[in-house]
Amino acid sequence: MKKFTITIISLLLLLTLGACNSQKSNTSNSSKAETSSKVTKKSPQSDNPTQPSSSQHSQSTHSSPQSKIVDTKNLSDLQFKQWIAMYEGEHPLDDRPERIIIRRNDAGERIARTDITQGQIDSRNYFAIDSNGFLKSLDFENYPNLKVSSKNFPIINQKKLNEKEVLCWVVAVQDALFKSEGINPGFDVFYDVNIHLENNIVYADVFRIDYSDDPNGGVAIANKTKINEFMVNADGDLEMMDKNDSSKYTIISKIFMDTSMIK
Repeated sequence: MKKFTITIISLLLLLTLGACNSQKSNTSNSSKAETSSKVTKKSPQSDNPTQPSSSQHSQSTHSSPQSKIVDTKNLSDLQFKQWIAMYEGEHPLDDRPERIIIRRNDAGERIARTDITQGQIDSRNYFAIDSNGFLKSLDFENYPNLKVSSKNFPIINQKKLNEKEVLCWVVAVQDALFKSEGINPGFDVFYDVNIHLENNIVYADVFRIDYSDDPNGGVAIANKTKINEFMVNADGDLEMMDKNDSSKYTIISKIFMDTSMIK
């Protein structure tokens, strides 16, 4: 009788242990299945890891001026003028308006000079790009030698140009306007440019100069007549006043020192 009772108890224990192991196995398999489901489920972005998110794409397509690399050994004429104008803005000889004239020397090298717009006066400065792509200007202490003046092409923020830089831009555009009318600036006409600030907007008034003799034998008298007005708008574009309506302005140049919009 005792043996029979022990046998029954042993069978019950085996059945109980079997049921527990079966429950643990089911629980474990369920957990593994859930974990497997979490790992294999991918977001749309994970399906293509090389595709940037919308915010990343926006940042990459709106690069800052600092990220733009300029090959200074192969500058366009416009870039050459821009570099000179920015250098003049940082190291002005004075506040008079100057034009930048690019030409080739006898050796075929591209060089530039600056002249003031107020009269026929000898050139003020000379510039060139050396074999290293550096900007060189006249070394006044060792004339007529040139010296390296700038090694890096400048960052141009058209919304934050200083007075001298605006003068250079206005002169480039005004000279182009004269040429479009068949007038040779520097020979046929002289002019001055006055910069002033109104409501945080930079304006530039252009005055034609007609010289007349001083009856007392002194320096020639400069008779000035306003012929044009410009402004740098909030977007950094250069606008010109409508000659028939002083309340209207039209964009005449969208890129610093560029005159391609003038026909």
